[in-house]
Amino acid sequence: MGDPAGGPLYSMAYPQHPPASHEAARFRGLGAWQDYVNLHFPMLEMASRNAADFRARASSCGLGDYSLTHIGTSASTVDRTAALARGANAGYLKVMWQLAGEMELSQDRRSVCLDAGRASLCDTTRAYRLRLSDGARLAVLLIPYDVDSRLPRYAQRVSATELADKPTMQAALGAIMGLTRSRPGPNDPGVGDVMQGVSAMLAATLSRAAEPDDAALDAQQLRRAQEFVASHMASSDLTPERLATALCVSRRTLYALLARHGTTPARLIAQTRLQHARQALARDSSNPESITDIALAHGFSDSARFSHAFKDKFGEPPSRWRARHSNG
Repeated sequence: MGDPAGGPLYSMAYPQHPPASHEAARFRGLGAWQDYVNLHFPMLEMASRNAADFRARASSCGLGDYSLTHIGTSASTVDRTAALARGANAGYLKVMWQLAGEMELSQDRRSVCLDAGRASLCDTTRAYRLRLSDGARLAVLLIPYDVDSRLPRYAQRVSATELADKPTMQAALGAIMGLTRSRPGPNDPGVGDVMQGVSAMLAATLSRAAEPDDAALDAQQLRRAQEFVASHMASSDLTPERLATALCVSRRTLYALLARHGTTPARLIAQTRLQHARQALARDSSNPESITDIALAHGFSDSARFSHAFKDKFGEPPSRWRARHSNG
């Protein structure tokens, strides 16, 4: 994923401007990085998951009672142990926007896998774990418990789940980033006004996430499954086990989820591959890909297996379907 200590720290679906109040600090080796993290967050234990030199980069900005930190890091594991949580004299929420790479957050017997453009939160009064991929980049808003009494009420129900209201979460981060770019002074009344609005947006998001109906949860997980399959169609190891791992659920939970939608992992994978292959067949025929190339690009081991599956699904061989539907 690249060297987190070099290149742009911010990318993908959220605002891409670093905080203006502090210059980014660079770290080589886990010791100095551990010191920085424990200076800006409640105490954590950290371990590198990268055989190469550990590197990280971060910039932090105080916003009244809140703080925003942008982080880029090598592959690592971060633990807020039960002992550390019990020994704390204050509680905080950490709202995290994933900007690049991947992160798995586990808390309260739940786990969520975040890639770029997704957000979640954890509560420092209880144990949690983060597993960050190499080149992971994220923005972390640290919120004291006593700043907004609405937010901690929802934390136990929504920690380590995806905050799926992307427009509101993007607007919240955008407001914070705009504030940091203005370089506010410590007593600037505008800081409180902006952060009060951010708290309102977060409270609305957490409230909706705290009591979603089962259908909404199912639809969110099904969408994640479909997106993962569509982006990994050509992989020969696209299996139910790999799909379950990507969704941070057990194999049994995955089968139950898809059964409620009248399908199975194998059927979802096969149908997604066939639908995308059919779209490829319909493209401009002036310089068409061969049917074998299309089959291999969509995860089929050979053209014969593809042709058989295509005919079973659509009622005719891919060559005949292409002749009737090509855009050329």
